[in-house]
Amino acid sequence: GTPVFPGDPPVSVRPVATVERDGYYLQSLAAGEQSGTHWAAPAHFHTGAAAADSLAAADFFFPAVVLDVRAEAAEDADFVLGRGSVEKWEANFGPVCPGSAVIMRTGFDSRWEDPAAYLNADPAGVMHYPGFGVDVTRWLIEERSIGALGIDTMGVDPGIDTAFGSNQLLLHEHRMHLENLTGLGEMPPTGGWI
Repeated sequence: GTPVFPGDPPVSVRPVATVERDGYYLQSLAAGEQSGTHWAAPAHFHTGAAAADSLAAADFFFPAVVLDVRAEAAEDADFVLGRGSVEKWEANFGPVCPGSAVIMRTGFDSRWEDPAAYLNADPAGVMHYPGFGVDVTRWLIEERSIGALGIDTMGVDPGIDTAFGSNQLLLHEHRMHLENLTGLGEMPPTGGWI
């Protein structure tokens, strides 16, 4: 029942050994690598780019910048984060530090238990959830030297962006995305780590 991106394999958990029969309990877990809370390396969109086996442990540790856009997302499921929202955040907390993971807290994680509400697809199958606009992603990469984008939805791109514009830009170099995040209310706007 876990929400998965349309076309991805479903998450499957099944017992393969039982205490009564085998003396121990064991389950088989099968899932697409983009299921649940996950990250993706540049190879996710770019042939020959860095994959998991070529990343160092330090590549997974970021100062976190959390932008709370729950009000905007509640008003417009297709909310696209723009540069103005980041600049407003910076006016309160200072510039986004180089190497940061810029994370959007949209509130969509509260829909996780209802996959249809989480994906928020219309009758034509178009998903409607917030994400990072291509222009702000480019600006964050070029002007703030970010290390990652993160979000509590199915993807860092808005659901309506079937070209995955922000992902394409983000994963073009040594950066990653963090998707289907939860617990962002426990993180401060700045000063935290992920």
